[in-house]
Amino acid sequence: MHQYNTVIIGMGRMGRTRYQEMQRHGGFRITGVCDNNPDALKDYQENRYTDWKECIDMGKPDIVTVCAVNAVIPDVVCYALERGCHVFSEKPPGRNLADTKRMQESYEKTEGLILKFGFNHRYHNSIIEAKSLIESGFLGEVVAARGVYGKAADLQREEWRNHIEIAGGGILLDQGIHMLDLLRYFVGDFTEISGFTDNLVWKDSVGEDTAFATMRTKEGKVATLHSSAIQWKHKFDLDIMLTNGYIALNGLLTSTRSYGEERITYYKKDLEQKSGKLGNPTEYTMCFDEDQSWELEIKEFYEAVTGKMPVENGTIRDALAVMELIDRVYKEKNNAE
Repeated sequence: MHQYNTVIIGMGRMGRTRYQEMQRHGGFRITGVCDNNPDALKDYQENRYTDWKECIDMGKPDIVTVCAVNAVIPDVVCYALERGCHVFSEKPPGRNLADTKRMQESYEKTEGLILKFGFNHRYHNSIIEAKSLIESGFLGEVVAARGVYGKAADLQREEWRNHIEIAGGGILLDQGIHMLDLLRYFVGDFTEISGFTDNLVWKDSVGEDTAFATMRTKEGKVATLHSSAIQWKHKFDLDIMLTNGYIALNGLLTSTRSYGEERITYYKKDLEQKSGKLGNPTEYTMCFDEDQSWELEIKEFYEAVTGKMPVENGTIRDALAVMELIDRVYKEKNNAE
């Protein structure tokens, strides 16, 4: 296995996660780690930097992994691309749509480089099974979807996510972006969106604690989203309605295990009541006890860098599409004010 010299910018929770997965994979030779907080680097033996430009210039990596705060992401991504590095970057792709477009412009000037964004939810086992089931045609065609993704958050806590100039937005951008990406993944590109954000509990917070959106594709397929920072019991639910059946995704395996058991349940349309009762068709459920999303995501990135396959998930197109949706919801809120 060929090893690519790799540096990681930002050694917080996500930086540590990517470090572990890249080491486990074996195709990444981590030569440098960077964080503006020296304490975050003390446990690493690799070259340590507190300035990300110095890390890239002195480390001369093949790959730059960007796990920095939202405001810094576009600067690092563009700088790395301009210096001929492949880039794996965490979501969101910047604070706003303008940040994402800036990265797109830098990427389009390159040749032979890979740019991938970390939308790891697509690699969860329940999501993979749902996609496979839909593509099989067994339940017909997707016509609608409903996503609820919520967590308990303290929006007055002193952290970077609660500073709008650094984060760029509230719960919609921070967590809701994952559900928006999944809704696009299952339903298709949305041409219409209507939504709003609000502060229902954290009144003095700049970032929203609640977001609702309704979307429609040009074919007339519909999806709705509820993203919440006031879901005091963590929740992940995604319902997908098809012409001949129904898929329910409930729970999500995470490091905290706070979203419950991850499972997928599907039902075949049964209007003739073969199951014995209308509206209660036979249920088929699969449960999962392992989260392989980080491993599978890094594996896809490596294979794209080696030229074995293109980036299939987390492309710049995916990033632009989801940020355009978020931008339109935020603009709708601003126009209402």
